[in-house]
Amino acid sequence: MPASALIPNLRLSVKGVFQSTFPLPLLLLLIIVVPPAATQAQQTREAQTEGFSENVARRPRRTEAFEPAATLRSARLIYVRSISLLVAAEDIENKLRKHPDFQRFGMLITRQEADADLILEVRRGVLTKFVFTAVDPRTLVVVASGKLSSLGGTVDGKVAKLFMRQVVAARQ
Repeated sequence: MPASALIPNLRLSVKGVFQSTFPLPLLLLLIIVVPPAATQAQQTREAQTEGFSENVARRPRRTEAFEPAATLRSARLIYVRSISLLVAAEDIENKLRKHPDFQRFGMLITRQEADADLILEVRRGVLTKFVFTAVDPRTLVVVASGKLSSLGGTVDGKVAKLFMRQVVAARQ
């Protein structure tokens, strides 16, 4: 068979393939244009965790040396933020208020983030791990942090206990 006779048949078969699989290019276009749900969830998670980095450019830089222990010693108003659906900020606040050292040092819980001396943030890590950080809202310096497991007790009680252990160590 001559080559010219093969080419039209080839074109017909390629044309037939594209006609029968026309939704495939449309599907590929949708995959590229519409982000998958995992990407949307990641973008939502990133938007939730951007709390401390929003106003960094407008904040004045500190030139003197910073001592985290001094911030823990002087902190009186605590704002609690939970980024985990499994732990409510109100539960952590309740456990902190009931802690004997919290009462002894005259510390208070505030719901006004702008008034807080420390922001205690709790987020879920991997599987049963939770991470908490205490940040000075004026300088964005982490002054206390810890990691704990939710196995063998409640997360809110463990966060309160570990955080207050660090506050007591700084005040002694």
